[in-house]
Amino acid sequence: MQRTLCLAALVFTLSIVMMVGCKSTPTEPELEIRRAPIHEVRVNIAESYPQQVFVYIKGGLADSCTTFYELTTKRSGNTINIEVTVKRPKNSICAQVYGYFEKNENLGIDFTSGETYTINVNDKTTTFVMQ
Repeated sequence: MQRTLCLAALVFTLSIVMMVGCKSTPTEPELEIRRAPIHEVRVNIAESYPQQVFVYIKGGLADSCTTFYELTTKRSGNTINIEVTVKRPKNSICAQVYGYFEKNENLGIDFTSGETYTINVNDKTTTFVMQ
């Protein structure tokens, strides 16, 4: 009887330890995700066949904890909208050092010669005429 109680207590204790162990894994800190300040947008057309259009984007990082997060591109006709976001841990204390990131995004080959295209990157807009 005593042996059965000890065995039951051991099984119960191990199951509790396993459940607590699973819940104690560290979680990723909550992140603030916001649109990046954009400093420069430049269009480059590669001398390839077929010609490819690239957009160079230089954006800002508000402090030492802020890093590039994501770039999403959506196209509607001759307008290309690009949203660039940055991330930082919430409630973190960071060195107030402003930094930059640079990205080159390939917009592809689906452009018509002589057409004017508009590229919106967050709060910056530029246009180009396809060669």
